[in-house]
This record gives sequence, structure tokens and C-alpha cells, in this order.
Amino acid sequence: MKILALLLIINLSFPSCSDDDPQGDCYQDENRNIIRTIAGVEGTIEASSCSNNFIIEPDDKIASLPLGLFDPCNLSSEFEIDGARIIFSGFVYESFETEDICADFFEITEIKFIEP
Repeated sequence: MKILALLLIINLSFPSCSDDDPQGDCYQDENRNIIRTIAGVEGTIEASSCSNNFIIEPDDKIASLPLGLFDPCNLSSEFEIDGARIIFSGFVYESFETEDICADFFEITEIKFIEP
């Protein structure tokens, strides 16, 4: 019984391995880090001339992200509607100083249309 109690104490004294950091699927081959997680943000999908994709413009600018627009890597074709109103969540990825970008790198984790 003492051995069992000792093993329990030893087991509880070591911190368990926890993976609390968000894990994204986009941009892994580019070694980009996730710099922010956003949740439940309302915005509008817009056709973009600068990235040849659709971008997302949130209704309220996020102060720590100066570009204010998101270039999603995984926007499904059903949401590729210019002017569509959405609620979305996801990961914002870092950009490098040598890049000329018009929107922050973004991975959608949840998205749905806002019903009119």
C-alpha cells in the first residue's frame, strides 16, 4: 500500500504535458506562428483586388492588427459571395517584414452567415 501511495505522489508531482497552444492547419509549411485567436466576430466578405481572393473585413477593427482585414486560407466556395455578412472565428498568423500584404494571414475555424 505504501508503494502504491508513493507511486501516486510521484506521478502527481510531475506536470502533465498539456497542449494549450492553438494548432492551425494553414501556413505550417511557411513556419508562421499564430499571433492571435479571435472568436465570434461579425464582418463582411469582400472580393479583393490585391490578393485575388476573397477577404474578410470585420465590423470593428482589432486594435493590435493594423491591417484590419483578413485573408483566409480556407474559405469554402459557399462563402465566396461579395457582400455576405458573416460571424467568424479563427487564427491570425504572423507576417514577415519582407512581405507586402494587404490583409492579415488568417485561418477560419468557424464561420456562418448572419441571417438578414
